[in-house]
Parts: sequence; structure tokens; C-alpha cells
Amino acid sequence: MAVVGSGGFLGSAISADLAARGAAVTGFTRQDPVLVDDALARRAADVPVIVWAAGGITPTVAAEDPAAVDDELDAFRAFARAAAARAVPPRIVLLSSGGAIYGRPALPPYAETDAPQPPNAYGAYKRAQEVALEEAGLDVTVIRIANAYGPLQRGAHGQGVLAIWMREVREGRAITLHGDGAVARDYVHQDDVADLVARVIAHPSPPPLVNCGSGEPTSLSVLLDLLRAVAGDAARVERLPHRGVDPDSTWLDVTLAREALGWEARTPLADGVADMWRRTAA
Repeated sequence: MAVVGSGGFLGSAISADLAARGAAVTGFTRQDPVLVDDALARRAADVPVIVWAAGGITPTVAAEDPAAVDDELDAFRAFARAAAARAVPPRIVLLSSGGAIYGRPALPPYAETDAPQPPNAYGAYKRAQEVALEEAGLDVTVIRIANAYGPLQRGAHGQGVLAIWMREVREGRAITLHGDGAVARDYVHQDDVADLVARVIAHPSPPPLVNCGSGEPTSLSVLLDLLRAVAGDAARVERLPHRGVDPDSTWLDVTLAREALGWEARTPLADGVADMWRRTAA
């Protein structure tokens, strides 16, 4: 099988997990792309499953650089066409967003049956990826992931609050917290994401769409307390007024993943934060 984005945060975790399970994994990166001259690279010519974990677009980039989003989507649509053109098209596992695709009028916890209502440009970008695969007629499982975190996360371009906070603490800077910290998100460890991907691949007929999250909301204030528990007094906080642009609290209904795939997030958030703090110090 192949993992596109194998050098990234989730892609590297997924690649390592699949290899540990005995799978032969072919990785693709921007430097070694899966698409060459509008056709799949030779190493992807006969793989049965392609996991798309690539992601050069973050919420900040999506909001500030629409041209970059258009370029990414053009390349992704070309990939979808190339995959569909194979004599035996591969199954595609797409890592999508559970935090940016759902929205009002639905209310959390969001289930797969809730209609997509992206509240921002990033959510619209991820939804466009899902649609591109649907229109290509490929056999797809879309995994809508909540706020993934873990020691491999870099916290770039405004994505990955724990990674950003930990870097600020280690560099002696104060964490910036806008508002009262009541906004809640659903945090899921990278190892749990990798486990769900492996279960989707192993299943003969997985759901076409499945949520991946803890199923529980955690406010920024609680998340900050968990970080302070391992970082101590080094975790200083600068509180600023609410920006008025942050999305509503979101978390996911993960019943389908449990019932259809026997999966649930097994990493308690406190343990995951402590592990991330220790491993990013190494």
C-alpha cells in the first residue's frame, strides 16, 4: 500500500504503524510525488490501497492564500483522475477534517449523517477533496479526524495548538490565550488515528465515511491545565480579548467507528499530553 504525505505528522505515524503490522508501505512526499506527468508514479501503479495524508493547506493558509488552495485542489483532482484511470483502481483512504466540515444548523457531537457545512475556507477545501474522489468514482473511505495531536506534530501555520504551546513554553515565551478558554475541541492522539486507518484498510467493506475523535469536548482551559501539569511554572499564559473569529465548540460522534470497525480512541488526553511533552523534549 502507499501513503501520500508519509513525511508529515499523521502520514509518518500511519506509515510506521502499518509497517509494524507487517505491511509493505510505499511512501510519497512533495520531493517524491505520487503523481508524475498526470499519471501515478511507477511505485503506485499496482498498490491496492492509497492513504492520502498529505496536507500543505492549514486553516491559516486557506484563509490567507486562496491561490494556494486552488493549486492544491487542482493537483488533487489530477491525482483522483489518475487513480481512476488505472486498470484496477486503488481503494483510497482520505484523511479529512471532522472539526472544519461540520457546522450549523447541526450541533455537536457531529455524526456522519450530519450534512457538511464548512464554517471556514479550510473546511471548504477539505470538503472539495472529498467531492473530487466521489466524482472520480473511486472506492473511498473518508476519515473525518478531530484535532489530532502527538509528538510528531510540528504546529506549523497556526495548526496544532498543543505543539504550538509546547514550543512556546520550551522557548521561554508565554502561551497566548484569547478569550476565556471555554471553546472546546475534540482531541485524538496520532496513534489512535493510525489504528483507525489500519482497521479501515483491513476491513473488506469499511464505511465510506467515518469520524475519528475521542467523542468528548475539551475546553482550552482544561487543555492548558493538562499542559501545566507536566510543564509546571514554565507554562506562562498571556490572556487577550476574544478575537470573535474562532469557530464554535466542536466534537464528534464516534459510534460508527466503534460499531463498524471495533475502534475507539484509547489514549487518555492527560496521558497523551504527558507523553507528547516528554517525547518532544528528547
